[in-house]
Amino acid sequence: MRHSIKNLINSGIGITALLIPATVYAAAAPGSWYAGGSGDLTWLRNSNTGGGGNVDLGYQFQDFRIEGEAGYHSASGDNGYGNTRYLTYMGNVYYDFNTVFSASGSGWHVVPYVGGGLGDAEVHFGSGDIVTTYHHHENDFAYQGMAGLSFVSASMPNTDWSLGYRYTGTDSDNIHANSLELGVRFHF
Repeated sequence: MRHSIKNLINSGIGITALLIPATVYAAAAPGSWYAGGSGDLTWLRNSNTGGGGNVDLGYQFQDFRIEGEAGYHSASGDNGYGNTRYLTYMGNVYYDFNTVFSASGSGWHVVPYVGGGLGDAEVHFGSGDIVTTYHHHENDFAYQGMAGLSFVSASMPNTDWSLGYRYTGTDSDNIHANSLELGVRFHF
């Protein structure tokens, strides 16, 4: 009886040890909500290098993600142009290429992604800061395209780290932003 229980426990431990590498990256896979954020360097036309960030709440399907996102970005003017600040409110869709790279021996799973989004940009031009009035303000239809890499560690399978590129534009030709961003997503 003692040997049977001991063999059963050892078998369970052995099976679990075999299954962990296969499931550790699936922990944040289909059917999980996530919240995240990113910080970036932003280059705008007629502006110096600026920065900003985004926060998002979304849902992960098999290879697709959908999310709502809010962002704030700014850059000081260049060559006589005023400062530019803009808030974005976007709906985004992403495709994750989950099977391109298998989990490496380093414990990291690398997942390339592409995405697009539509929404609104509240654009402010001129001098001022976040609490004072700008010389010019308008709301514009906004669109964006994103591409990059997500990194998932075996030791933190419900956390995705990302490095990506984002282009954001508006229909009124006010914003042409190129951003390099670092981000994190927490699945729950």
